[in-house]
Amino acid sequence: MKRLKIAVTGASGFLNSRLINYFKLNHPLCEMIPLRRQDIRMSAQETARVIKQIHPDIIIHGAAMTATADCEKDPELAYTVNVASSLNLAKAANEVKAKLVFFSSEQVFNGNPEEGPYTEESKAIPSTVYGKTKLEAESLLKNEIENLWILRFSWLCGFPERNLPVGSNLLWNVIKIALNAKSGKMPVHEYRGITYVYDIIDHFSKVFELPYGTYHFGSVNNESTYETAIFILKCLGLEEERIRQILLPDRDKYRECKRDLLLSYTKIKKAGIPIVTSQESIERAVSEFRFKLL
Repeated sequence: MKRLKIAVTGASGFLNSRLINYFKLNHPLCEMIPLRRQDIRMSAQETARVIKQIHPDIIIHGAAMTATADCEKDPELAYTVNVASSLNLAKAANEVKAKLVFFSSEQVFNGNPEEGPYTEESKAIPSTVYGKTKLEAESLLKNEIENLWILRFSWLCGFPERNLPVGSNLLWNVIKIALNAKSGKMPVHEYRGITYVYDIIDHFSKVFELPYGTYHFGSVNNESTYETAIFILKCLGLEEERIRQILLPDRDKYRECKRDLLLSYTKIKKAGIPIVTSQESIERAVSEFRFKLL
């Protein structure tokens, strides 16, 4: 890999905080430059000024308002952060001829009536403000910048790490339920990939070699969220009887309309990036952190 200057938004987030550390250790030819939140929540002119000062080769745009409930409460702010700021950044990238990686989400499909897995060519029908803003940003960016990779991720998971945020993710959520010694519910009518964050990070540099376009990036999962949560507890060493006490099936949530956010990864696999199952991803996470519930 040639020497690259890479500007990163969302540098303090779950994925990009780990991505920056990984690149510093494993890709010394890449200079990772974290952008502050205020750097991208400004006018188009101010954003362009910041980007011109840095003059990056690549911008990784991971900053977003991701909490679904918060987006529903304040759709104007969600639009400003997820759409307007992204468009400003794309315009700034054009001015310095930088390439742009835009993080999108499986949730652009959360209103689709048909079942997944969805391909990149499937029509996306979001039903939440978050999903709608992500899809609108995708559309606007495609019209603004040619040197663009759009990555739609499945639900990422991982453990807390020193000085890094963990955020809400299924692996850690299930562990917290078990540690609190209280039972918790997981939906039986929800289906989505659960991907260990380092299964993304380990292969992220290969994204820069892909043809520009939209790619689904995550893990394959045919199990419900409830079944996946059971699998997590088994990986952590709990017996079946104990698991059934800790984890209860939520049969009401999404009962009227099954939530299917499963993605197809054929395109990115053909491009040379390996994809594993959610179960393999979870097993790797538990193994690397040597975490057990005794």
